[in-house]
Amino acid sequence: MNGTLFQKTVSKAFPTDWTLKWWEALLLMGGGVTAVLLHRALDLSLGLPGYHGVEWMALLIIGRASSRFRGAGTLTSLGASFASTLPFLHSANPFTWLFYLLPGPVMDAAFRYLPRYANKRSSPVDKIWFLILLGGLAHVTKPVGQLTMNLMTGWPFGSFRYGVLYPFASHLLFGMIGGLLGALIVLGIHRYSQNSSQ
Repeated sequence: MNGTLFQKTVSKAFPTDWTLKWWEALLLMGGGVTAVLLHRALDLSLGLPGYHGVEWMALLIIGRASSRFRGAGTLTSLGASFASTLPFLHSANPFTWLFYLLPGPVMDAAFRYLPRYANKRSSPVDKIWFLILLGGLAHVTKPVGQLTMNLMTGWPFGSFRYGVLYPFASHLLFGMIGGLLGALIVLGIHRYSQNSSQ
């Protein structure tokens, strides 16, 4: 594939419009579906709340940072949310679809309202830290949603058996690790594209 194409898609991380090609929509939603598949395949019951945030936030960061579409994060989350309702991927938790849906809009809002760190003119260090922190904060939407649903419906969530702070801290940590992984992949592709176009 032409390196210039990579450069156009990856380096222009800050979205400029709402236009979206069908194949890009499929790729973004496919990233969300992949996250759910990995969640089921790697469900090791480690007793570490939020550890799937590593692959989920990495995929979400890659999709969001590689697209110029303003709703790229939301579209990726929609793919994951839909996949989590399928019979062979469905969990016992009736709110799983909601928790997959929440982080995407957070990422889209951050890219829209923090252009200093999101766009291609920001330094690589600023970009990496922005994506790391964004991955952590976006993943924290899950315990926020769980706590809200617990208070509203009384549905028990096992992640709170050690208290409230622990799942918040663990989701933040694993989300940041996923953000770092996604950032390194995105910037790595960007650098490869620049080298290939020279």
